[in-house]
Parts: sequence; C-alpha cells; structure tokens
Amino acid sequence: MLRWITLFCALVLLPCHAQVLIKDATLRLLPPLVPNTSAYFELENTGDKPEVVVGVTSEIARSVEIHNHIMTAETMRMERLTELTILPGESIAFTPGGLHLMVFGLKQSLIEGQTVTFNLTTKSGLSIPFDAIVVRP
Repeated sequence: MLRWITLFCALVLLPCHAQVLIKDATLRLLPPLVPNTSAYFELENTGDKPEVVVGVTSEIARSVEIHNHIMTAETMRMERLTELTILPGESIAFTPGGLHLMVFGLKQSLIEGQTVTFNLTTKSGLSIPFDAIVVRP
C-alpha cells in the first residue's frame, strides 16, 4: 500500500517540477510616488523541451508584463510580449534596455533590500515563484 501511495505522489508532483530557473532577480527602487517600476533577472531552461512564458504576477502590483525595447526608425520604444519562448539549454537575460518586466500599479512603496515575490507561468502549466530584491538603480 505504501508503494502505491509513493507512486501516486510522485506522479502528481512530477509535472510540478520546474525546469525553468530564475537567477539574480532584482526590482528597481524608484521614488515613493512613482507607481510603476521594472524587474531584471536571468531566465534559464534546464529541461529538454521549449517552455513558453505566458504570464507573470505579483501581489505588490496591479499587473506585471514582459516588455522588450525595440529600435524602429531610430526611435527606441517598449513593446509588450504576450509570450516568450525559451529553448532547452537557453538562458535569457532580462536587463535594462532589453527584455524586462514592467511592474504596473504598485500597491505599496518599496524599500531598498526588500524581497518581493513574483510568480511566472508557462503555457505547459508550470507555476514558478521567485523572489526579487529591491535595489537602487
């Protein structure tokens, strides 16, 4: 009986094992009345299949979106991405001037050194929580 319970638990938990890692996450500290900010980190797919990021949330904000800076006609602008594919073995850097998270509608002022939790979701159903440290730009 114990063997069946162990097998059942392993099968239930197997799909929850994240193959996407988030490293060195930071959240930009801005003046207290600024309602929006940005977050940066490294995203790595350690699995053997592509993962498609379809969303990010955090309890500290109204919404969180993946954005990229795009150069068009000698003008830099931000563009929202509704999906981001990360191939097996690939690492993608979220950096100022490139891919980043836009954090809209902060519900509270941030404090330098504070830890803020985000939750990344993928098309395959992975839900990956990660912490970002609030830092000065």
